[in-house]
Amino acid sequence: MRIGMDCRKIGDFGIGSYIRGLLHALAALGGEEYVAFGPAEIGGALPAGVEHVVVDAPKYSLRELFRIGRAADRARLDLFHAPHYVVPFLRTPFVVTIHDLIHLRRRNPLQRVYAQTMIGRAVRRSRRVLSVSRAVGDEIAEAFGHGDKIAVTPNGVDPQFLAPGPAERGRYFLFVGNDKPHKNVERLIAAFGQLRGVELVLAGAEFARFRGTANVTRAGFVELQRLAALYRGAIAVVQPSLEEGFGLPALEAMACGTPAITSNTPALLEVTGDAALHVDGRDVDEIAAAMRRVMDDPALRATLGARGAERARTFSWSRCAALTRDAYRSAFRLSKGNA
Repeated sequence: MRIGMDCRKIGDFGIGSYIRGLLHALAALGGEEYVAFGPAEIGGALPAGVEHVVVDAPKYSLRELFRIGRAADRARLDLFHAPHYVVPFLRTPFVVTIHDLIHLRRRNPLQRVYAQTMIGRAVRRSRRVLSVSRAVGDEIAEAFGHGDKIAVTPNGVDPQFLAPGPAERGRYFLFVGNDKPHKNVERLIAAFGQLRGVELVLAGAEFARFRGTANVTRAGFVELQRLAALYRGAIAVVQPSLEEGFGLPALEAMACGTPAITSNTPALLEVTGDAALHVDGRDVDEIAAAMRRVMDDPALRATLGARGAERARTFSWSRCAALTRDAYRSAFRLSKGNA
């Protein structure tokens, strides 16, 4: 099979991590021919043997729907993979990855309508819908139907997080992610304010609104090597999200042997299991109590670290790639009229 993938977001966090991990694992798995669509500057991020079709268009624009679609149709593909719910207009059969349904609850009504329309179209027209967690897969089926199309292909963890390496110095908790409302950073800051003798590091965005907050360090966007060091040196990673499709920072922290404190949203419970502490993300006092408990109990830190490292090893990009390739082959059979 000749399979194309929209790789314009390969350098991003979140979906970018998904594209990088999956595409490299697919290339290593072999058996198919892969074509990456994206601007010229992504070439260095592509694995050897993956064909690069240079094309770009503004994200979340009308232009991307036509430009990427035309490029895919010209590439003589058997199947196209949209790694995000915005699927271009194309004649080629496709599969789509839907990471979460958070956009359906955006405050802006136009953004909600856009997400509802595009996700609904993607689910209806795709040959297969890939979901990074069973929790999100169930949510997609409930909201849009077509449960028979959904294949769960959990994210993997980058091997760099599983390998030993240097740790950042200091006594700190760590948050990794963006500053969107569902990430719940404001309540995390409030909970942290109840602690003494410790710092909080925010990584992954500018977090400008927290400039000047006592004992809070805004690390911004960090490279993978430093991110791993930040994980290794942290007392714990705290991910109190009100909604989440998977929870990659918690998994990466666990891979580094660092305890994770997460909210009790379904996807985070699914990914972390009994290897993390779980709290009500809306309860500031409960978040603070969990942070204090991990901070004051070395034995608990050691137990959670060991459990987390063991659990993280079950999430690999090679497994994600194998499940994804199975979905590709199933979708290809459907496109040829064979169940």
